[in-house]
Amino acid sequence: MTMANSDPRMPDDRPSRGMRVRRHALDQSAAEPLPAFRSLPPMRYPFLYAGFVIVSSMDLTLTWLVLQHQDGYEVNPIAASVIDHWGLPGAIAFKFSLMLFVIIICEIIGRKRDRTARRLARWSVGVSAFPPVYTMTLVALHLLDSPLLGLIGM
Repeated sequence: MTMANSDPRMPDDRPSRGMRVRRHALDQSAAEPLPAFRSLPPMRYPFLYAGFVIVSSMDLTLTWLVLQHQDGYEVNPIAASVIDHWGLPGAIAFKFSLMLFVIIICEIIGRKRDRTARRLARWSVGVSAFPPVYTMTLVALHLLDSPLLGLIGM
């Protein structure tokens, strides 16, 4: 009868929990850790994704402000339906699920075609930047026509 290694300073021959044993012809007990969250490859275009998230969040924020305070309406019929049925929480879930979808598509395409995925990520930032710029322009024009400007001397 053999006893397991009881000295804590001595390494144990068995693979620890979370390790899988890979059998090689020369070494029968080589242990290799399972892939962990930290071992995932880094994101390919993090700065483009950050810009994409920022302009998409600005779009969501400005849309909600216009809907609540300016008596505006949502131009996108799908987003308008989501807002009508689920309000702000639905709009947030819808917008962030679309962002996540685009980022995942860019990551998948980037594994095979880096230029195409980088171009898609850039276009996603540019296309997503259009609605906030347009909304800010409309709000600025609305404020210029406002009677409040007469009160402050403009």
